[in-house]
Amino acid sequence: MSCISFRRRSKTKKKEKPSFMRRMTTMKIASPSQPTSALFMASLVSSAQVFNATHKPMYIHDAFKKHAVKVWKEACGGDKLLTHEKFLRFFKRTQGVTTTDLPDKDVYTFEEFFWAWSNNKAAWNAVRPLDPNEADLTYPISNYFINSSHNTYLEGNQLSSKSSAEAYKAVLRNGCRCIEIDVWNGAPSRTPSKSPHGEHRRHISNVSAMSRTSVRHGSSLSVDQPGLYTMRTPRDSGTSLDPKELSDRLDQSTSSSGSIKRVEPIVHHHGTMTTTVPFREVCKAVREEAFVTNHLPIIVSLEVGADREQQEMMVEIMKEEWAGLLLEEPFEDCDHLRQQPRLEQLLDKILIKVKRLDDSNGEIQEAQRGRSLTVSSLRSKPPICEMLAALAIYTRSEHFSDLKSLSSTTPSHIFSVNEDKFLDMISQDKAKLKKIMDHNKRYFMRIYPKGLRFDSSNPDPTIPWRRGVQMVAMNWQKTDEGTMLNDAMFADTNGWVLKPTGFLTNHDDIPTRTVDLRITVLAGQSIPVPEGGQAKKLRTRVKVELHVEKPNKSLDLTRTNQPQATENPDWERSPYPLEFLNVGGIVEELSFVRIEWLLSCFDVMILMREAATASKLL
Repeated sequence: MSCISFRRRSKTKKKEKPSFMRRMTTMKIASPSQPTSALFMASLVSSAQVFNATHKPMYIHDAFKKHAVKVWKEACGGDKLLTHEKFLRFFKRTQGVTTTDLPDKDVYTFEEFFWAWSNNKAAWNAVRPLDPNEADLTYPISNYFINSSHNTYLEGNQLSSKSSAEAYKAVLRNGCRCIEIDVWNGAPSRTPSKSPHGEHRRHISNVSAMSRTSVRHGSSLSVDQPGLYTMRTPRDSGTSLDPKELSDRLDQSTSSSGSIKRVEPIVHHHGTMTTTVPFREVCKAVREEAFVTNHLPIIVSLEVGADREQQEMMVEIMKEEWAGLLLEEPFEDCDHLRQQPRLEQLLDKILIKVKRLDDSNGEIQEAQRGRSLTVSSLRSKPPICEMLAALAIYTRSEHFSDLKSLSSTTPSHIFSVNEDKFLDMISQDKAKLKKIMDHNKRYFMRIYPKGLRFDSSNPDPTIPWRRGVQMVAMNWQKTDEGTMLNDAMFADTNGWVLKPTGFLTNHDDIPTRTVDLRITVLAGQSIPVPEGGQAKKLRTRVKVELHVEKPNKSLDLTRTNQPQATENPDWERSPYPLEFLNVGGIVEELSFVRIEWLLSCFDVMILMREAATASKLL
């Protein structure tokens, strides 16, 4: 399955770039560029490497080979063999590849052509990757879409999975630039009893440790259970704490003299049976991975249920672990009460997003989020102390109640809105929708998944993006349609994408165009089919979905080709291309194509494989 996004370079760029298509897989493998006559044959081939380094031929099914031969003959242009000049032309014009390392020959047979072709990784993907160095970083930060995650610490479902510091490393490695940390009071330790045995100390029982944790947090007992789903980046957390581990850690925090050290805060999904992880470990993980290969800033969205003392300790830990990275003061030439900084000013910086709470706003916000499951836990959230609130310089959370809140003109404010509430707002009259879009040209808005998404599923992020929302927090714990579209938006961008013209500050008109899109699926090779008697009844199909702003909900933007009864399906170039003709109102930068292959039984889908890519058309 794949998603392709239509994205054209903004007219604000100093140098005009040609439009092209990008494709990336859900495993974040980037791809090369290609003109509109691109061949999509490779996107359904399970192995593009048909010859190994010793030129030893590997299996090629006839269904696929005949199309490859057809491509070779077209490249030959009537000659019996492919000349070196025509081979280079094929790479450049058809495959969009600018650098090649061809064997030094005058002419090439089909076998030589195919070996050189299959060994060029860029030639076997739909489009070339973007160059992050070409990104325009000169705009105020609210003029960018930001790759964002929700409950980043979780490895699986929202109710009983593990929490892990490694989860932060995984998302940061994959381009996430807005992470979420939910912080609560750490459980208090006990003074060890005096024992006649010098080094013997009484350990806290599992039950008592959990009880104190529950009383301190107002939460359910934490149970170490595996998640229902796994992160797309495999990892062994090694950082989540079950009650026994938490007890041991608390004992270690007690000095040899028997005095009690201050307990550090923990990260936890409050009101659930998910495990905990120390806040300091999360900060260390963020520091280790934050700017290794990506120097664009990171926004840390804090949900705070810790008391004043623990909040002050949070600040101490962040300043210690993020020394030199944490933005602690506004820039001299950028008053946070009057303006936002430019993206280029924030390289290698960590920004804190946190809110000032009074008791009533805190309860309302938590109720909307659906994060806590009991009334008592809602009442337990204290206000944010000044020491912590002072770190929210250019990214300060403000409570959002209704559309009247949009009148706020504080440059640093960020509204966080539940996905359902946001959909309800934009479904109202056009005047209210315009008010939302005008707000998002100048100020931040963040959308997060509704609380009922216990399985870590995701909403469609393209809907908020097309209303100018900068941050759509995604549950990275699960690969689904939402995360594929998110992958497509931020492929090769380092997690910050400049908005299209019309969505920027001081720009009014949104340029749109009408698109004719034709996708021809040629062949697939070695598509895995389940074993068993029913496997003989299965048919392979390809489904293509166009994700754009629909003029009306009844418009069908899904196409499916004819089913094939084989794991090596063969679809001819004609007469059945998958077509989307005369589709109007397209903003290419915010339009996507998703391609997936399906296994169906007598045209009724019974199985869908997550072998998908998500991309933008530019």
